[in-house]
Order: sequence, then C-alpha cells, then structure tokens
Amino acid sequence: MEDKELVARALEAAQRAWAPYSRFRVGAAVLLEDGGVVCGNNQENRAYPLGSCAERVAVNYARATFPELRVVAIAIASPDSEVPVAPCGGCRELLLEAVRAQGAQDIRVLMADRTGDSVREAMVSELLPFAFELE
Repeated sequence: MEDKELVARALEAAQRAWAPYSRFRVGAAVLLEDGGVVCGNNQENRAYPLGSCAERVAVNYARATFPELRVVAIAIASPDSEVPVAPCGGCRELLLEAVRAQGAQDIRVLMADRTGDSVREAMVSELLPFAFELE
C-alpha cells in the first residue's frame, strides 16, 4: 500500500471521530504485514481519562483481532490540523509495546496534516528514545 493511501485512510477515519469536547478529530490507519488495514479514531468522554486516542483504538483493535500479524506502519492524521499530527506520550508508549510484542521489529509512523500533503515520517523507536526498559 502506498503511504499516501494509508494517510488518506487515516483522514477518512478521523471524519468519524467522536470529539465533541476538544473538537480535534484524529484518525489512525494501521498497515498489517498481510496488506490489511485497520482504522481507528479518537473517542472522547466527558471524563477525559476515559477517552481513547485514535492510535490506541487502531493498534489495540489490530492486536486483538489479528495477533499473528505484525504491524508494519501507522498513519496518523487530523482534518483539524495545519501541521503533521504526532502521537501523544501515552500512544508512543503503546506503539513501543507493539514493537516489543512483535519481536522488536520497528514500526513506521506517518504523521500528516489536514490535506495529507505534509507528512513527517519516523520509526517508533525514534519517537520515544528514553523509553522504559522491561528488564
């Protein structure tokens, strides 16, 4: 799958986000090693800690439904942002756990703006350089 298509899927998912409080919709599209794509979006709650970020929704769904498939890449985008959207700290930690769960095979992260034309790319390991060690 082309990066541009994965970003487009993330932007499409963001359109279905539930963000009545922040009014900041975010979508995520996870590319699995078999070419399948799983999408998620942010789901807010009046009690803020109970909401879920788009990345968490997509990655957790992918891992729960297709545990045998490796996550290759994730695109994150918001139609409400003029700059590429980066994952929050909690989502960076979640993405790192996904890397560890799949045997340390890193995951590409595509961070896009509202048009999908401005995209920053990084590996999960670059987004959280001083991560907690398991050992």
